Amino acid sequence: MLNEDEVKVCVAERTEHLFSSVAASAAALSAGMADVLSVMADAEHFPRKLPESQLRKALFPVIEHTLAESRYCFGAGFACHHHLPEDKQPYWFLEWWFKNSRKNQNSCLELDQATQQRLDFSTFEWFRNTRDTESVSLHGPYVDYVCTSAYTLTASSPVMLNHKQVGIAAVDVLVSVIEAELLALLRQCRQKLVIANPGGRVMISSHPRYRTGTLIDDEQQGDTLRRQHFMLFAPY
Repeated sequence: MLNEDEVKVCVAERTEHLFSSVAASAAALSAGMADVLSVMADAEHFPRKLPESQLRKALFPVIEHTLAESRYCFGAGFACHHHLPEDKQPYWFLEWWFKNSRKNQNSCLELDQATQQRLDFSTFEWFRNTRDTESVSLHGPYVDYVCTSAYTLTASSPVMLNHKQVGIAAVDVLVSVIEAELLALLRQCRQKLVIANPGGRVMISSHPRYRTGTLIDDEQQGDTLRRQHFMLFAPY
């Protein structure tokens, strides 16, 4: 029988495994997209020199493979936004697929240039805050009003051609999926536990006072286990 501290460590280790798995999926997706795109265009001419239909056709097998290989990822795709000084209009491109009960399904949006400008995914945290490095960033939780209307976490990684970022590869995991994976462990702990992102926003909680999306401060935290993508604690 595990004591309280041992259960906390198990919850932290399991959470870290889940997030690492999602991050690895985003990294693999980014690398696969870079391989595909590198034979189609160089960084200086991407993406304008490619017909959008050709680009979507090239990216789909990489996205499909990611969704098939990952047990946790619900959605995956590629986004880019380019606006050079000589351009009359910025260029937007989003190719996004998500799982349903039968097969992978394309985003329900009609993503022509006008629609994508109104959507303006360049303001989304997972797009705006992904650095020009080969590392993976984890964002959320946030409510995905575009596809699922559910609390979501997004792992994103830059797609690099010739050391230049040409877009963002991203994968989504539903918070409910992570909760289901952790439920048995959380029930073993008499204390109510909270898992929050490094910014203090609650991801998962067994405490009735702290729901997903709640923003907490340091004064509300008990002894805290900190990892790269999250912190775990029992509130005072």
